[in-house]
Amino acid sequence: MPVATWMSQHRIWTVGIGVIGLVALLAAVAAGLWYFVLRTPSTRVDLSQALRQYQLAQKGKQGAAAGQIPSGVYRYATSGSEHLSFGGISRSFPPTSEMIVTNNAGCSTMKWEPIEQHIEGLVVCPSGHGSLSVRSASSFEDIAGSATTSTITCPAGAYYLPPTSTIGHRWQVTCHSPGDTVRFSGQIMSPSLVDVGKTSIPAAHVRIVFSFSGSESGLNPNDYWVSAHNGLVLRQSETVNVSQKAGPLGSVHYAETMAISLKATSPTR
Repeated sequence: MPVATWMSQHRIWTVGIGVIGLVALLAAVAAGLWYFVLRTPSTRVDLSQALRQYQLAQKGKQGAAAGQIPSGVYRYATSGSEHLSFGGISRSFPPTSEMIVTNNAGCSTMKWEPIEQHIEGLVVCPSGHGSLSVRSASSFEDIAGSATTSTITCPAGAYYLPPTSTIGHRWQVTCHSPGDTVRFSGQIMSPSLVDVGKTSIPAAHVRIVFSFSGSESGLNPNDYWVSAHNGLVLRQSETVNVSQKAGPLGSVHYAETMAISLKATSPTR
């Protein structure tokens, strides 16, 4: 949940700088480039890598059972970026990304991995009457030389796709992450048709908001346009605004925006 380029503006007066000063300056610039750029990489995950990950994760397992999302690798048109308040770090997502869907033990795992340094995932399970509930939400981020993994676990009733399609219907549960209490709030928005290729697909529009309190504070709202037929994400729009209360860099604010749109309903396997 929670980035590529650190930028600083300095007015450098060169008059009177000797050879020693110039060497020191160049060394400082090189050190800065190494620390701020090379330690904050952005490595695109291509389709072949996503397929290898899928095949390893799904090896020996059956395809989708009743209520599960069809497994495979799905491609999405992608936009968005992430930012840190410290050092002006900013990193953009590639224009195309993959969602890896695998099925195991009656649940579906959806892993969005636009770059190796940023991974988001949901585990959703059938929970009766055509509904799907979030069992866990996870994220991995490698930013400015610091790698962080977080997992949010949720109880029954944390619906990803609720059993009712009544517009305005709301639900709320309390989830947990190490050091944080996470309020999970959901709402059914107006149904819609989502264009995927040349086909318009009926979709349930569900808004899910994670509210953090504890070692982190802030909001993570998500809008999902979910296939009413099989639960596949047709579109997603996400915003993250979270502040870390204490850390090696002091109080740091993390922000992310992303939007993805499915390019084809048939997965690659």
